[in-house]
Amino acid sequence: MVDDPQASDLWRLIDRHFDSLQQVYDDRYQAKYGYWRPIIEQSVTAYLKCGDLHEGFARVRCPDCKHEMFVAFSCKQRCTCPSCHQKRTLLTAMHVAEDVCFPVAHRQVVLTIPKRLRVHTRFDRKLLGELASCAWRCLKAEACRLLNRDEVVPGMIGAIQTHGELLHWHPHIHVLITCGAFTPEGDFLPVSLNLGHQFDMERLLDVWQDAVFELYLAKEKIEPEVVENMRGWQHSGFSVDQSVFLPAGDQAGIERLIQYMTRCPFSLSRLVKVSDTGQIVYQAEKQACRAFPDPKGDGTQAGVNRNFQILSPLDFLAEFTQHIPAKGSHLIRPRSL
Repeated sequence: MVDDPQASDLWRLIDRHFDSLQQVYDDRYQAKYGYWRPIIEQSVTAYLKCGDLHEGFARVRCPDCKHEMFVAFSCKQRCTCPSCHQKRTLLTAMHVAEDVCFPVAHRQVVLTIPKRLRVHTRFDRKLLGELASCAWRCLKAEACRLLNRDEVVPGMIGAIQTHGELLHWHPHIHVLITCGAFTPEGDFLPVSLNLGHQFDMERLLDVWQDAVFELYLAKEKIEPEVVENMRGWQHSGFSVDQSVFLPAGDQAGIERLIQYMTRCPFSLSRLVKVSDTGQIVYQAEKQACRAFPDPKGDGTQAGVNRNFQILSPLDFLAEFTQHIPAKGSHLIRPRSL
């Protein structure tokens, strides 16, 4: 049964201020967040009806005791309704852990891009899927190199995340990948134990950077001069991490990791306060203070060190709704044999 969404601060904020956001969006937010996408209104409208018995319900009766109850319909909106998204996350994690993954060792790889390039994905959401494809090609090539076999294919599930800890725009790719690959006949070839099940991070980072630059040049998002300039940066802004390793048979670990990879951009538990003046205080996932992007800018400049964000209701909703995915878009990308 869906919890009462109308009891949450998020529901009350949207109910009270969403119409105002629509009225001022073009003037105040379009330059930063892109044009108003119809899916935003569709998703938010459905969320406001979630769990409301007036909007429809199922009548449920226990076959044993004959007790009856009404269960309100849920909205099933991903990245908008924390309750429905969490249910989707749990079901996805169970499915992947129980039905998809072979009982072999796995590793999580996280691939990110510089702030300078993230802004383009706000205005062209198809780039997110292209970045996931780039990650697949890079990791497949590295697996083939480690095994010295061109025909093998690793098992991989990629999850596209667009959010940072403070709801800012931070597109990156989480990947669950086998520590080894499958032959065309279906045999699994593990990576040699003396390599520690690890990819060559320095090599993978270079390949990832080249693949992203090639994509952005092909899509005419940047000019060759920009690539040349960025290659000269002391800190490229690209990163690749493989700190999470799951041994063979760790089904519970896979389930937890998939839950993390597919989690909702917004957490009700971190909406710590709505002040009397309507200001929203949203807390970071971790307590450590970092120079998160300044919400008043375009996301390319770091702000002061902090572990929270204070936003007006309309600014908060603009940040919140930018993470609603396009209808029919796939945030989870399985690739394998």
